[in-house]
Amino acid sequence: MSFTHKSNHKHCHRKLFLAVLLCFSVFAGLSLPTISYATEENPAIADDLQWPTGPQLSAEGAILIDAETGAVLYEKNAEMRLYPASTTKLMTALLALENSALGETVTVSHNAVYDIEVDSSRIWVDEGEQLSMEDSLYALMLPSANDMAYAIAEHVGGTKEGFAQMMNDRAKELGCVNTHFMNPHGLDEEEHYTCPADLARITRPLLKNSAFIKISGSKNYQIPPTNLCNESRWVLNTHLMIRGAQPYDGIIAGKTGHTDLAGANLVTCARHGTMTLIAVIMKAPDDTTLYNETAALLDYGFDNFTTYNITDEQLVLNNDVPPLFNNEDTVQLMNSDIVTTDSGSVVLPFSASLSDVKKSVSLTQLSSFAEGKNTIGKVTYTYGTRVVGSANIVYTNDGPAFTLQLSPEDAPDTTLSEGSDTSETGNEQNKTEDSPKKTRKALIIGIILGCICFFVGVYIIFVELPYRKKRAAYLAKRRNGRR
Repeated sequence: MSFTHKSNHKHCHRKLFLAVLLCFSVFAGLSLPTISYATEENPAIADDLQWPTGPQLSAEGAILIDAETGAVLYEKNAEMRLYPASTTKLMTALLALENSALGETVTVSHNAVYDIEVDSSRIWVDEGEQLSMEDSLYALMLPSANDMAYAIAEHVGGTKEGFAQMMNDRAKELGCVNTHFMNPHGLDEEEHYTCPADLARITRPLLKNSAFIKISGSKNYQIPPTNLCNESRWVLNTHLMIRGAQPYDGIIAGKTGHTDLAGANLVTCARHGTMTLIAVIMKAPDDTTLYNETAALLDYGFDNFTTYNITDEQLVLNNDVPPLFNNEDTVQLMNSDIVTTDSGSVVLPFSASLSDVKKSVSLTQLSSFAEGKNTIGKVTYTYGTRVVGSANIVYTNDGPAFTLQLSPEDAPDTTLSEGSDTSETGNEQNKTEDSPKKTRKALIIGIILGCICFFVGVYIIFVELPYRKKRAAYLAKRRNGRR
């Protein structure tokens, strides 16, 4: 009876010890991975600490981006679905500039005159009246003429519906995430919407078009007489910063938009030195707030950020990159002189330096190469968790165009990373490697396993072995007693 009682007591102690050991292991496994590391090890923490704090806005949605890199400097509900009103005309202008010449003749149809609201903005053209595309764009952008938006849409897309499809297709190409167009002018329709981030995406390619900057940045314009109008039409820009009624230095382009559902909307482009910013404000309560908050956004951008030009010397890649092409006569390494980069730029807070930026390289698998320059990849730069710049990798083919027959084994599958990696979609083949994270994970697992082994050893030495010795002695004594 005495032995049985002691044996049960020992078993209770063993179970208790094992339970404590198990609890410690679980606790260690749960707690160790959540340790906060220094900012060099944790880009997200560095990002939070060093990114400047933006202004407090009352508008429903807003965004500020660097036009060259597309880097987002500030955002508020940037992907929220909102009504765009006449900021829609930025897409109308983009498609017109991409699909027609300024000298083409735009003929106003019956629908362009009569299928829009009578009291909406217009320049009062007549059915059959003819304007050049350039004059039509001035009417579109400055006084925000809905009749000419309709006429431009029919000229480029055949019908309003056909042009709306072109608008949606182009929005998709630009990477828009919450946009659907129903008309070319922006008058309210339930399924006609966009968001601040998408308006900024639509505006970026427009700033590469000198004709758009000239037209959109004009305070006023004189539309000459037409076949049905003997007098000139003077039009004023509705954007008060461009017109000078709400002065702000460096404004180069923009577009207003007002409807009952949309509220007050404004897209504004400004340039100081080498930096060009795009500020988008959507659904502000009134025009005073609209322009004040636009100025606050632009001040925030110009006062807190700077741009760096990225040169080829800063884009040199490691020598261990696999061959770009695998073919008997065409084997070129990424660090060869025939592979270069387009000039790119990076935008950073004043408190940061170019050495803080991490680089990720991705190559695009191509089989056909034209004579001259071919874009074969991209270098993306990140600061913390934010994409702050990029540059294209270019292969210059000095000979005639050629096509390669690549086997799956020969196809390039290359991504080089220094720090964080930004993955590309489509045909780009990326591999994400986060060595610091893997190293920390392995270290944590090793610590946990080491602790378990230590406690198991302690248990065996101080509990299990003494217990076995005592039990053996007891059994021996009992056998001797029976004799």
